[in-house]
Amino acid sequence: MIVFIDSFFGDKLIYGKKISEKELREKMKKVNSLIEKTEDFAPLFCRMFNFEELPLPTDAEVDFVIDLDTYLVYAPKHRRITN
Repeated sequence: MIVFIDSFFGDKLIYGKKISEKELREKMKKVNSLIEKTEDFAPLFCRMFNFEELPLPTDAEVDFVIDLDTYLVYAPKHRRITN
């Protein structure tokens, strides 16, 4: 499963075991409760839940988006994103 992390402080792509949107939202909330800076989200999320950071390509197909500016998790209408 590929997740796009959308943030003012820098976008990231992470990859890990397929989970539901609800599970992903719960994991996001857990990590957010432990960090002080948004920049720490992706590395901690990956360590806690066995995900890996991927190089950010110019074109990717994602399963979910985590928006750290609004704290939303959603399946994008168009799964292919361009950066």
